[in-house]
Amino acid sequence: MAIKTILLHLTNDKNLEGRIKLALKLAAENDAMINGLYTIIPAAPPASFMGYIPPEFIERTRALEVENANAASEKLTDAAAEAGVPVQISKEEGYALDILNMHALSADLLILGQVDPDDEKSAQYRYLADELVVSSARPILTVPYAGNHTNFGKHILVGWNNTREASIALHNAMPFLKKADKITLLSVNPQTDQSAENAAIIAHLGRHNIPAQIKVSQWKNVSVGNALLDSLVDLNADMLVMGAYGHSRIREMILGGATQEILEQMTAPILFSH
Repeated sequence: MAIKTILLHLTNDKNLEGRIKLALKLAAENDAMINGLYTIIPAAPPASFMGYIPPEFIERTRALEVENANAASEKLTDAAAEAGVPVQISKEEGYALDILNMHALSADLLILGQVDPDDEKSAQYRYLADELVVSSARPILTVPYAGNHTNFGKHILVGWNNTREASIALHNAMPFLKKADKITLLSVNPQTDQSAENAAIIAHLGRHNIPAQIKVSQWKNVSVGNALLDSLVDLNADMLVMGAYGHSRIREMILGGATQEILEQMTAPILFSH
């Protein structure tokens, strides 16, 4: 996969500028363009809403959202002009999940920010990443709200378990893997001996001139999500690549899930594929 079109979700949260810098750096490195997309919240209440909402409130809400969209768009266009990166701006009213999924069909990569629980401006996107990582047609690069992550991808950790999702994630990450200084494929708590399969994927990457190593670890009483997050720190990695394993919201609430766990506690950019 080559990165030529980057879809960047524009928001009005305080971490937008950091994501813009990251997107511009990726675009410059890959000779790509950026589609900055601001999703405007529908001002009208849903049909199921039974209460009365004054028309002036709806108009004020719409006007505020348009103002936020213009401000976010201006931040991207100004920064892109300075960096010499081509951009286009899209502003659409509707539900962010549907709009982003549609635009992702004509992109190579979608960049999304992790929701900061202490930033009320991000509240509307609380579950957006959970849904997008298992519904988007293209890989999603999620960026933590804390820290500076403009320079990342020197040591890439890949969650590897010889599954369809892991293979798709690995191959979608090729543009990043080819530029990395170090790549570690981490197998967490395998239930069977996968030595032959692990050797095959390392040899496959070698034929792409991508040297990598496999690490098999057993973690007692530790979830896969926490094992990957702990390994990011222990191995001094600055990017995680993993397949997104989605379940229904009810099942996630009852059983939990590595994808949801990592989205809430991530400390480095993560490339998700489903």
